[in-house]
Amino acid sequence: MSYENWSARGRTPGESEAEVRDALDASRVRTRQDAAIALVDAAESGLDRETIDALGECALDDDDPEVRQFAIEALGVAGAAPAVVRQALDDPEPWVRAEAVVALSRVGGDANQLEGALDDDSGWVRRNAVIAMGKRGDADQSLLVDCIKTDPHPAVREYAAQFLGGVAEDVSEAERILAAMLAREPNAFARAKAAESLGELATDRAEQALEAHGVTDQSEDVARAAKQALAGARGTDPEELDVEIGPPSAPGSGPDTPAEQSVDGYDPAGSFGSARSGSGSPAPGGAPGFEPRRDLNTDPEDRT
Repeated sequence: MSYENWSARGRTPGESEAEVRDALDASRVRTRQDAAIALVDAAESGLDRETIDALGECALDDDDPEVRQFAIEALGVAGAAPAVVRQALDDPEPWVRAEAVVALSRVGGDANQLEGALDDDSGWVRRNAVIAMGKRGDADQSLLVDCIKTDPHPAVREYAAQFLGGVAEDVSEAERILAAMLAREPNAFARAKAAESLGELATDRAEQALEAHGVTDQSEDVARAAKQALAGARGTDPEELDVEIGPPSAPGSGPDTPAEQSVDGYDPAGSFGSARSGSGSPAPGGAPGFEPRRDLNTDPEDRT
Protein backbone atom coordinates (compact mmCIF):
# COMPACT_ATOMS: atom_id res chain seq x y z
CA MET A 1 0.00 0.00 0.00
CA SER A 2 1.37 3.41 -0.96
CA TYR A 3 1.20 6.15 1.64
CA GLU A 4 2.33 8.94 -0.66
CA ASN A 5 -1.11 10.57 -0.65
CA TRP A 6 -1.67 10.40 3.11
CA SER A 7 -0.88 14.05 3.66
CA ALA A 8 -2.51 16.87 1.75
CA ARG A 9 0.71 18.79 2.36
CA GLY A 10 2.51 16.44 -0.05
CA ARG A 11 5.51 15.89 2.22
CA THR A 12 4.89 12.36 3.49
CA PRO A 13 8.33 10.99 4.48
CA GLY A 14 7.85 7.43 3.24
CA GLU A 15 5.66 5.13 1.19
CA SER A 16 4.83 2.56 3.88
CA GLU A 17 3.67 2.78 7.46
CA ALA A 18 7.02 1.46 8.66
CA GLU A 19 8.93 4.13 6.73
CA VAL A 20 6.70 6.90 8.03
CA ARG A 21 6.97 5.52 11.57
CA ASP A 22 10.77 5.51 11.32
CA ALA A 23 10.65 9.17 10.28
CA LEU A 24 9.25 10.01 13.72
CA ASP A 25 12.85 9.58 14.96
CA ALA A 26 14.40 11.88 12.35
CA SER A 27 16.78 14.58 13.55
CA ARG A 28 15.05 17.21 11.40
CA VAL A 29 12.00 18.63 13.15
CA ARG A 30 10.04 19.23 9.94
CA THR A 31 10.47 15.57 8.95
CA ARG A 32 9.06 14.44 12.31
CA GLN A 33 6.16 16.86 11.91
CA ASP A 34 5.40 15.55 8.43
CA ALA A 35 5.50 11.97 9.68
CA ALA A 36 3.09 12.69 12.51
CA ILE A 37 0.69 14.51 10.15
CA ALA A 38 0.82 11.62 7.70
CA LEU A 39 -0.12 9.24 10.49
CA VAL A 40 -3.06 11.46 11.42
CA ASP A 41 -4.31 11.10 7.87
CA ALA A 42 -3.87 7.32 8.02
CA ALA A 43 -5.19 6.68 11.51
CA GLU A 44 -8.83 6.20 10.51
CA SER A 45 -7.83 3.06 8.64
CA GLY A 46 -5.97 1.71 11.67
CA LEU A 47 -2.34 1.74 12.73
CA ASP A 48 0.09 -1.01 13.71
CA ARG A 49 0.87 -1.53 17.38
CA GLU A 50 4.46 -0.42 16.76
CA THR A 51 3.22 2.80 15.21
CA ILE A 52 0.90 3.52 18.13
CA ASP A 53 3.77 2.96 20.55
CA ALA A 54 6.04 5.25 18.53
CA LEU A 55 3.36 7.96 18.47
CA GLY A 56 2.95 7.61 22.23
CA GLU A 57 6.64 8.24 22.74
CA CYS A 58 6.54 11.29 20.49
CA ALA A 59 3.43 12.63 22.19
CA LEU A 60 5.16 12.69 25.56
CA ASP A 61 8.85 13.11 24.81
CA ASP A 62 9.43 14.99 21.54
CA ASP A 63 11.06 18.40 21.99
CA ASP A 64 8.84 20.00 19.35
CA PRO A 65 5.29 20.88 20.51
CA GLU A 66 3.86 20.46 17.01
CA VAL A 67 5.17 16.91 16.77
CA ARG A 68 3.56 16.21 20.14
CA GLN A 69 0.29 17.80 19.02
CA PHE A 70 0.06 15.84 15.79
CA ALA A 71 1.06 12.62 17.55
CA ILE A 72 -1.79 13.12 20.02
CA GLU A 73 -4.16 13.90 17.16
CA ALA A 74 -3.18 10.65 15.42
CA LEU A 75 -3.73 8.65 18.60
CA GLY A 76 -7.15 10.25 19.05
CA VAL A 77 -8.21 9.48 15.49
CA ALA A 78 -7.00 5.92 15.97
CA GLY A 79 -8.83 5.67 19.31
CA ALA A 80 -5.64 4.41 20.91
CA ALA A 81 -3.38 4.90 23.95
CA PRO A 82 -5.77 6.57 26.43
CA ALA A 83 -3.09 6.63 29.14
CA VAL A 84 -0.80 8.67 26.89
CA VAL A 85 -3.62 11.03 25.98
CA ARG A 86 -4.41 11.66 29.65
CA GLN A 87 -0.77 12.48 30.35
CA ALA A 88 -0.77 14.96 27.47
CA LEU A 89 -3.38 17.01 29.32
CA ASP A 90 -0.45 18.24 31.44
CA ASP A 91 1.72 19.26 28.47
CA PRO A 92 3.25 22.76 28.89
CA GLU A 93 2.03 23.76 25.41
CA PRO A 94 -1.67 24.80 25.36
CA TRP A 95 -2.21 23.65 21.76
CA VAL A 96 -1.07 20.16 22.73
CA ARG A 97 -3.44 20.16 25.69
CA ALA A 98 -6.28 21.37 23.44
CA GLU A 99 -5.61 18.46 21.09
CA ALA A 100 -5.43 16.09 24.04
CA VAL A 101 -8.97 17.09 25.07
CA VAL A 102 -10.22 16.18 21.59
CA ALA A 103 -8.32 12.89 21.67
CA LEU A 104 -9.60 12.09 25.16
CA SER A 105 -13.18 12.39 23.96
CA ARG A 106 -12.37 9.88 21.22
CA VAL A 107 -10.52 7.29 23.28
CA GLY A 108 -13.14 6.93 26.00
CA GLY A 109 -12.23 9.57 28.56
CA ASP A 110 -14.88 10.07 31.21
CA ALA A 111 -16.87 13.23 31.89
CA ASN A 112 -14.86 14.13 35.01
CA GLN A 113 -11.62 14.14 33.03
CA LEU A 114 -13.11 16.38 30.39
CA GLU A 115 -14.68 18.69 32.95
CA GLY A 116 -11.28 19.06 34.61
CA ALA A 117 -10.04 20.69 31.41
CA LEU A 118 -12.49 23.56 32.04
CA ASP A 119 -10.02 24.80 34.67
CA ASP A 120 -7.16 25.02 32.17
CA ASP A 121 -5.43 28.38 31.77
CA SER A 122 -5.95 28.30 27.99
CA GLY A 123 -9.29 29.34 26.58
CA TRP A 124 -8.79 27.03 23.60
CA VAL A 125 -8.41 24.03 25.90
CA ARG A 126 -11.59 25.03 27.71
CA ARG A 127 -13.35 25.57 24.37
CA ASN A 128 -12.54 22.03 23.28
CA ALA A 129 -13.70 20.67 26.62
CA VAL A 130 -17.09 22.36 26.18
CA ILE A 131 -17.42 20.99 22.65
CA ALA A 132 -16.39 17.48 23.69
CA MET A 133 -18.78 17.40 26.63
CA GLY A 134 -21.58 18.92 24.59
CA LYS A 135 -21.23 16.41 21.78
CA ARG A 136 -21.15 13.51 24.23
CA GLY A 137 -24.12 14.77 26.26
CA ASP A 138 -21.99 15.34 29.36
CA ALA A 139 -22.63 19.09 29.65
CA ASP A 140 -25.69 19.98 31.70
CA GLN A 141 -27.41 23.33 32.02
CA SER A 142 -25.58 24.37 35.17
CA LEU A 143 -22.16 23.81 33.63
CA LEU A 144 -23.02 25.61 30.40
CA VAL A 145 -24.60 28.59 32.16
CA ASP A 146 -21.51 28.89 34.35
CA CYS A 147 -19.30 28.93 31.24
CA ILE A 148 -21.46 31.59 29.60
CA LYS A 149 -21.51 33.82 32.67
CA THR A 150 -17.93 33.45 33.89
CA ASP A 151 -15.51 32.45 31.15
CA PRO A 152 -13.51 35.32 29.62
CA HIS A 153 -12.81 33.48 26.36
CA PRO A 154 -15.49 34.17 23.72
CA ALA A 155 -15.13 30.76 22.06
CA VAL A 156 -16.04 29.05 25.34
CA ARG A 157 -19.16 31.19 25.66
CA GLU A 158 -19.97 30.58 21.99
CA TYR A 159 -20.11 26.81 22.28
CA ALA A 160 -21.71 26.83 25.71
CA ALA A 161 -24.52 28.85 24.13
CA GLN A 162 -24.73 26.40 21.23
CA PHE A 163 -25.40 23.43 23.49
CA LEU A 164 -27.57 25.17 26.11
CA GLY A 165 -30.75 25.17 24.05
CA GLY A 166 -30.65 21.40 23.66
CA VAL A 167 -30.19 20.52 27.34
CA ALA A 168 -32.22 23.20 29.11
CA GLU A 169 -34.34 21.84 31.95
CA ASP A 170 -34.97 25.22 33.53
CA VAL A 171 -36.26 26.85 30.36
CA SER A 172 -36.89 30.17 32.05
CA GLU A 173 -33.25 30.49 33.08
CA ALA A 174 -32.04 29.41 29.65
CA GLU A 175 -34.29 32.02 27.99
CA ARG A 176 -32.97 34.73 30.28
CA ILE A 177 -29.29 33.86 29.80
CA LEU A 178 -29.51 33.46 26.03
CA ALA A 179 -31.58 36.62 25.61
CA ALA A 180 -29.02 38.54 27.67
CA MET A 181 -26.25 37.11 25.51
CA LEU A 182 -28.00 38.14 22.33
CA ALA A 183 -28.40 41.67 23.65
CA ARG A 184 -25.09 42.18 25.44
CA GLU A 185 -22.43 39.68 24.31
CA PRO A 186 -19.59 41.54 22.56
CA ASN A 187 -18.57 38.59 20.36
CA ALA A 188 -20.63 38.07 17.20
CA PHE A 189 -19.96 34.33 16.96
CA ALA A 190 -21.29 33.88 20.49
CA ARG A 191 -24.36 36.01 19.76
CA ALA A 192 -25.11 33.90 16.69
CA LYS A 193 -25.01 30.71 18.76
CA ALA A 194 -27.26 32.31 21.36
CA ALA A 195 -29.74 33.10 18.59
CA GLU A 196 -29.65 29.51 17.34
CA SER A 197 -30.32 28.16 20.83
CA LEU A 198 -33.19 30.57 21.36
CA GLY A 199 -34.72 29.23 18.16
CA GLU A 200 -34.31 25.74 19.53
CA LEU A 201 -36.18 26.69 22.70
CA ALA A 202 -38.99 28.13 20.53
CA THR A 203 -40.80 29.81 23.42
CA ASP A 204 -42.64 33.14 23.30
CA ARG A 205 -39.85 34.85 25.23
CA ALA A 206 -37.23 33.34 22.94
CA GLU A 207 -39.07 34.65 19.89
CA GLN A 208 -39.36 38.08 21.48
CA ALA A 209 -35.61 38.17 22.12
CA LEU A 210 -34.86 37.13 18.55
CA GLU A 211 -37.10 39.90 17.20
CA ALA A 212 -35.89 42.57 19.61
CA HIS A 213 -32.15 41.89 19.54
CA GLY A 214 -31.37 39.20 16.98
CA VAL A 215 -32.73 40.31 13.62
CA THR A 216 -31.66 43.88 14.46
CA ASP A 217 -28.08 42.92 15.33
CA GLN A 218 -25.27 45.05 13.93
CA SER A 219 -23.64 41.92 12.54
CA GLU A 220 -25.33 40.70 9.37
CA ASP A 221 -24.29 37.12 10.17
CA VAL A 222 -25.94 37.30 13.60
CA ALA A 223 -29.07 38.90 12.13
CA ARG A 224 -29.36 36.15 9.54
CA ALA A 225 -28.82 33.45 12.16
CA ALA A 226 -31.54 35.05 14.26
CA LYS A 227 -33.94 35.16 11.32
CA GLN A 228 -33.30 31.47 10.63
CA ALA A 229 -33.83 30.68 14.32
CA LEU A 230 -37.05 32.70 14.46
CA ALA A 231 -38.37 30.93 11.37
CA GLY A 232 -37.50 27.57 12.89
CA ALA A 233 -39.25 28.45 16.13
CA ARG A 234 -42.38 29.39 14.18
CA GLY A 235 -42.17 26.44 11.82
CA THR A 236 -42.02 28.57 8.71
CA ASP A 237 -39.66 29.43 5.88
CA PRO A 238 -37.29 32.34 6.69
CA GLU A 239 -38.30 34.05 3.45
CA GLU A 240 -41.91 34.10 4.62
CA LEU A 241 -41.13 36.00 7.81
CA ASP A 242 -42.32 39.58 7.78
CA VAL A 243 -39.16 40.91 9.45
CA GLU A 244 -36.30 43.00 8.14
CA ILE A 245 -32.77 42.17 9.27
CA GLY A 246 -30.32 44.90 10.11
CA PRO A 247 -29.30 47.18 13.00
CA PRO A 248 -31.87 49.43 14.64
CA SER A 249 -31.98 53.01 13.42
CA ALA A 250 -31.61 54.63 16.83
CA PRO A 251 -28.10 56.12 17.28
CA GLY A 252 -25.89 54.20 19.72
CA SER A 253 -28.13 51.16 19.91
CA GLY A 254 -26.95 47.57 19.60
CA PRO A 255 -24.94 45.06 21.60
CA ASP A 256 -21.76 47.14 21.67
CA THR A 257 -23.27 50.01 23.64
CA PRO A 258 -21.03 50.37 26.75
CA ALA A 259 -23.95 51.24 29.03
CA GLU A 260 -25.69 47.97 28.18
CA GLN A 261 -22.98 45.51 29.14
CA SER A 262 -24.59 44.02 32.25
CA VAL A 263 -27.96 42.35 32.61
CA ASP A 264 -29.24 39.55 34.83
CA GLY A 265 -25.76 38.77 36.09
CA TYR A 266 -24.31 38.40 32.59
CA ASP A 267 -21.32 40.72 32.23
CA PRO A 268 -18.95 39.55 29.48
CA ALA A 269 -17.03 42.81 29.38
CA GLY A 270 -16.40 43.12 33.09
CA SER A 271 -15.17 40.99 35.96
CA PHE A 272 -16.08 37.39 35.46
CA GLY A 273 -15.92 36.32 39.07
CA SER A 274 -13.88 33.26 38.08
CA ALA A 275 -10.34 32.03 38.38
CA ARG A 276 -10.40 31.11 34.73
CA SER A 277 -8.21 33.09 32.41
CA GLY A 278 -7.30 33.17 28.76
CA SER A 279 -6.97 35.38 25.75
CA GLY A 280 -9.99 37.09 24.31
CA SER A 281 -9.18 35.94 20.80
CA PRO A 282 -12.22 35.28 18.61
CA ALA A 283 -12.97 31.71 17.65
CA PRO A 284 -11.29 30.85 14.35
CA GLY A 285 -14.09 31.24 11.86
CA GLY A 286 -16.66 30.08 14.37
CA ALA A 287 -16.05 26.56 13.09
CA PRO A 288 -18.43 24.02 14.59
CA GLY A 289 -15.73 21.49 15.35
CA PHE A 290 -12.65 21.20 17.51
CA GLU A 291 -9.44 23.16 17.42
CA PRO A 292 -8.21 23.36 13.81
CA ARG A 293 -4.82 21.91 12.91
CA ARG A 294 -2.19 24.61 13.04
CA ASP A 295 -0.47 25.74 9.89
CA LEU A 296 3.20 24.92 10.29
CA ASN A 297 4.09 28.17 8.52
CA THR A 298 2.19 30.33 10.98
CA ASP A 299 4.23 32.48 13.31
CA PRO A 300 4.02 31.15 16.91
CA GLU A 301 2.98 34.59 18.11
CA ASP A 302 -0.25 34.25 16.08
CA ARG A 303 -1.26 30.97 17.71
CA THR A 304 -1.94 32.01 21.30
